[in-house]
Amino acid sequence: FDIQSSLADRLVIRELCEIVATRAARLAGAILAALVLKVADRETSQCIKVALNGVLFDINLQLFTKTVDTVKSLLKRRSDAQVEIVFQSRSDDITGAAVNAAKH
Repeated sequence: FDIQSSLADRLVIRELCEIVATRAARLAGAILAALVLKVADRETSQCIKVALNGVLFDINLQLFTKTVDTVKSLLKRRSDAQVEIVFQSRSDDITGAAVNAAKH
């Protein structure tokens, strides 16, 4: 693109990207926590397993960590629901996320 930028400009852009990524991770974690609680209301088993898969998690492992942290912090309020979250890299795509969650 032949865009001239200073180091300060690039640092601002990087910080903005981190803010957006953190917000996305928190939203994804909140959605997962809501789904886990919905399933926990219907399930007799108290352990729910979730496998997260995606290129974005492969590229940015901090996004995965922030998503999991959000899920766990939201589920602390409900002590009877236990959730196990596993990371599935792109190399595991053949098995599928559901199979990967079931085997853990």
